Amino acid sequence: MRPTRDTRQLNWLLAWAVVFCDIGTSVYYVPGILYGHVRDATPFFVLLTTGGFILLALKYIEISWRNPEGGGVVTITTKAFGPMWGCLGGMLITVDYFLTTAISAVSGFQYMGSLFPTLDSYLVWLAMSGVLALAILNIIGIRESAAAAMIMAISALGVDLVVIAFSLGHMQLADWSALLGHMRTAKQLSSYELLAGFAAAWLAFSGLESISQISPAMRFPLRRTTRFAMAAVILTMVLTSPILTALSVTVLSPDIKATQSERFISELGLLSGGFGVKLAVVLTASTLLLFASNTAIIGSYHVFLALANRGFLPQVIALRNAAFNTPHIAILISTSVPILVILMTQGKLVLLGDMYAFGLLGAFVFSSLSLDVIRWRLGRRDFGFWVGIFTTAMVMLAWGINLIEKDLATLFGGTVTVIGMLVAVGVRRGWFIDILHQIPAIERLQARAYRASENLVEEELKGLVTLAEAVDLKPLFPASTLLALRGESSRLIQEGIARAKGKGESAVYCIYVEEWPGLFNGETPHMPNEEGIRTLRHALQEVRGTNIEIIPIWTISHNAAETIARAAKELEVDAVFVGVTRRSAFYHMLRGHVVKGLMNRLPHNCHLMICN
Repeated sequence: MRPTRDTRQLNWLLAWAVVFCDIGTSVYYVPGILYGHVRDATPFFVLLTTGGFILLALKYIEISWRNPEGGGVVTITTKAFGPMWGCLGGMLITVDYFLTTAISAVSGFQYMGSLFPTLDSYLVWLAMSGVLALAILNIIGIRESAAAAMIMAISALGVDLVVIAFSLGHMQLADWSALLGHMRTAKQLSSYELLAGFAAAWLAFSGLESISQISPAMRFPLRRTTRFAMAAVILTMVLTSPILTALSVTVLSPDIKATQSERFISELGLLSGGFGVKLAVVLTASTLLLFASNTAIIGSYHVFLALANRGFLPQVIALRNAAFNTPHIAILISTSVPILVILMTQGKLVLLGDMYAFGLLGAFVFSSLSLDVIRWRLGRRDFGFWVGIFTTAMVMLAWGINLIEKDLATLFGGTVTVIGMLVAVGVRRGWFIDILHQIPAIERLQARAYRASENLVEEELKGLVTLAEAVDLKPLFPASTLLALRGESSRLIQEGIARAKGKGESAVYCIYVEEWPGLFNGETPHMPNEEGIRTLRHALQEVRGTNIEIIPIWTISHNAAETIARAAKELEVDAVFVGVTRRSAFYHMLRGHVVKGLMNRLPHNCHLMICN
């Protein structure tokens, strides 16, 4: 069985917010990185690449709605070229996520350092500690809130526009002349220098691929949602990235550009609007950058899960933590590599930026080319198809130039990709099985990973139903009591049985909600996890000999309270029984408080009963 997954909570505005919280962070570090390479031509190259970004963004609309299951480059490349190529695409985007995690963490603390200069001396350790803290939070299971993303996106966009307005007001006639001069500097460059600058400027639009990762969380009709969301992304990026880049390179003094390249935008805010504007930039930038770092971690481990489900990585990587139902091994891998990268580069932003190009443009190439192949197979030869071919050629050219220009990026990205592909091929062909099974710890973990097989669900749980199936069964098993279970709770079940008997009913609904935190939802299972099996089995054992029938319901949701409340409404019960929480305040802060959520969401005629 496969439950209806209650995770499509993103309308177009919320989807825009999630994507902007990723792609919108590039403006905080890209102008300084590019200025170190192309100097005064930086505004020209960002503006030039903005045109390419728009063309590629239009293709990502179709990539997203064609793949409602998510998976981004892994899914679209698999459909176009086969599983092995999809695996290669996954390795490329993983390299991108590793660097995104590292560069966003470093940049976030660098912006904090503009207010507290003493932090600069501990930048490497702060960035590493930040990624480690994000690893812990993800293992516990952050429920990424689209509402929080919305607040951060609107705040960052608002501050960006304020900085632009103050900077435009601050500019003198000489500044306007200088700005026009920056746009004309391209005339002095050779053809190869133009190509190299164009290739490097794609860093300004990293994060574009995130819309294809969140498609499982976007509302239907998916085509409409993705179109509106991407239109908003394009508009807000055009209004911010090229303009802020041009203003910062034009208005800031040579001394500031030479010494504060890591935080151009906060210095621009200070110069044009004073300390208050700088403070607003630092607060929004540092928050957004750490959020982007966390988003990259989530994207990375979901790629690992997708590859493990396709048989390219050991199943042990997909193993979920018994306490929090999160893939802790995949999360640890997704955070360990960025920590090592930060340590090896000593948090040098220019170095991290140079390393970035390999995976970013590689994933763009695979996604764009795969869509072209799918369109060709479908018989499309219209104007949009040929524009798409041009877009692919443009991105391939940029990637090829970066492979030559960015030696470190090619070395790092190529090494990680080759190692990943060797592991994938080895797992696929069984090269490592005999060796790994000789290690007792690996053998135990692998046994746990495979335990969730067809034999896991015992015969007594074969009657497990989804919420929709339970609604269909209501005429046969009418009941007014719903038990929301988490773990073995004999007292709770006995209270439910007593109430059913008191009302002359012969059945009780029993729901177990498997929480899958996050917006990047990967492939969900066909059966409950170990805790769900244990919980529902115990409930069935408790009702034996009581003449009460339990209808066991299993579903997956990002928000347990919301799903339980919806179940109460659809099943038309007048009482919901829950146990006293054993979770800490810190856990509730990250994952939400189910009891409080139910108090706010249950129908007015439905009573909430809390049992010890």
